[in-house]
Amino acid sequence: MLLALRKPWALHTPQLWAEDGSIFLTQDEQMGLRAWWEPYNGYLHLLPRLIAWTASRVADVAWWPAIYNGLAFAINVALFARLASPRVRLPAKPGLLLAFVLVVGTGEVLINVTNLQWVTAFFLLLQVFTSRPETWGQRAGDLLILAVVGLNGPFALLICPLLAWRAARERHADNVAALVVLAACAAVQGWLVTRSGTTLALHEGAEPFRAWHALSVVGVRLVSWPVLGPAVVKATPLWLHGGVALAVLGPLLLRAFRPDPRREVRAPLAAALILITAACVYRARADTWNADGLVNGDRYFYLPRVLFAWLVVLEWNARPRAVAWTARLLCVAGVLTHLPYFMLPAPPDYQWARHCDPIRRGEPANIYTLPEGWWIEYPGRPPEKR
Repeated sequence: MLLALRKPWALHTPQLWAEDGSIFLTQDEQMGLRAWWEPYNGYLHLLPRLIAWTASRVADVAWWPAIYNGLAFAINVALFARLASPRVRLPAKPGLLLAFVLVVGTGEVLINVTNLQWVTAFFLLLQVFTSRPETWGQRAGDLLILAVVGLNGPFALLICPLLAWRAARERHADNVAALVVLAACAAVQGWLVTRSGTTLALHEGAEPFRAWHALSVVGVRLVSWPVLGPAVVKATPLWLHGGVALAVLGPLLLRAFRPDPRREVRAPLAAALILITAACVYRARADTWNADGLVNGDRYFYLPRVLFAWLVVLEWNARPRAVAWTARLLCVAGVLTHLPYFMLPAPPDYQWARHCDPIRRGEPANIYTLPEGWWIEYPGRPPEKR
């Protein structure tokens, strides 16, 4: 319910988002099943390909945005169900679930197909905490999730070391099978990245990496903005937030690795936060940003922001009690600060049903879609498919 309320227009007035149309829709028509294995940005996006293929074969083009967004919403809900499952051995699940929709952000990763990889990456992480399957159905389901999600974005490369850690600690065939499947996906995605010639960083300039500047962006996106709000961020110099990152993230990560009954939960989450944040900061080359308007590259910080929230939630019952109350205060401040911005404002309605007829006829056209200023350069359907 909260997910739907956060972005209601994505469901009641669905529109395609960015690569939904310009890549996944058009390449499905141009290439058919071959598009499933066509890399984009250097790696595979299997789920958007499957959704585009399904929509084009079950409904008229006017319904495609509804199918795209509806299936993206359903996959979000499936992730919530997976986390809520008794097989996933994580404490404080209500707090962990709420983090997905209550953490601040532009909402660009929610309820759209293009950015599904940022949400489904949590399926891979949850496997680290999932108990051994008891039936063949559970076993097949675990491996299918790993295979499909592992081929939907590059996150298999980052989560694979955590599954290897678990397999080394709990040595049985199911952990080995899970590791083999995810390692195979990581190998495919890694091979495609190296073969595609796509640079790992979006910024191709020769500027040296500015560590403190990058740390300051991390401080803004993970701590200052989520807890204190945009007004505080805009009123303070960017460099100051590097200190915020050290003051908050440093102790939180150190506590995650301390000897404690919950270290087996906290430590993998902290390791995931470090790995994913480092990869995303480098990919976005946040150190080259002259200013941070809190919009640019927000998708790169969604996973780290949720993981940061998870680590804070897991300190609710910490000892000493001062730490627990600090964690609770951070969560309450984060919710109250952003409550006025919870429902994301509706974008322009480009009237997809009125303008999609060229796709229905298979004729070339430029069709506007989201985000604002984006359009689909539809090349027309290949003659043999008309």
